[in-house]
Amino acid sequence: MLPFRRIFHPTDFSAEDSAAFAHAVKLTCLVQGELTMMHVDPAIGSQDFEESPRIRPLLARWGILPEGSSKEDVAKLGIQIKRVRAVADNATDAILRQLTAHPTELLVLSTHQREGFARLTHHAIAEPLVRGTHARTLFVPAGVEGFVSAETGNTNLTRVLIPIAHKPHPQPAIDLAAELASTLGSEKVLFELVHLGKEADPPKFTNPERPGWSWETLVAKGDPVEWILAAGADFDVDLIVMMTEGHSSLFDLLRGSTTERVIRGARSPLLAIPA
Repeated sequence: MLPFRRIFHPTDFSAEDSAAFAHAVKLTCLVQGELTMMHVDPAIGSQDFEESPRIRPLLARWGILPEGSSKEDVAKLGIQIKRVRAVADNATDAILRQLTAHPTELLVLSTHQREGFARLTHHAIAEPLVRGTHARTLFVPAGVEGFVSAETGNTNLTRVLIPIAHKPHPQPAIDLAAELASTLGSEKVLFELVHLGKEADPPKFTNPERPGWSWETLVAKGDPVEWILAAGADFDVDLIVMMTEGHSSLFDLLRGSTTERVIRGARSPLLAIPA
């Protein structure tokens, strides 16, 4: 079983958020969990918020519910849907207050990747949220379908990249990647483990074995972020799963942690697990 049932998804109702929304809904259905959607915008009325984003039309399009289903039909699936609206100028602060009062087990965030001047002038939400909550977080880049099709609800997880080092130990990332693949029913999966540490030998770990699953380990040298992004692109991965320790040095504080820098450049979903 996946180690989460409470899932939290901040949304801005935009088309760019549709992929992250689809991942949040699909995972909620798979674990029969509770999905809380939150919107921070003083300009939107509560009636409009009750209708957006709409769960039932999505589940009907996926063939999980018939057309014209009721809220009771959604509950019969074993899932709970909650909506939270906050009137505030600072979305990050409002979301952190909500998560402090009602902790989550998985954050699902849409990321709008920006660099240079655009990043300096845009108020980022994803990175400060992760630093403030220390929760498992699934980042879905805007414009990337990911491993859940928003159109059909079908899943595709065949290549997973897992950066590994001695510290933090990668076993939780390996276990969660395997649990997710198993829950999605992925019969053929290649798990690529990239050793990024300064030590010559990779850390010792246990990789779950399944028929059709294969595990390969590569040793990388140089900048870990460049390696992760290059490996993700070269292997055309469906998901990156990695441990995170946050900022460990003044240099990290200036440039952002390894995880944050990968988030800004990855073209596949990234599942970050706090050490």
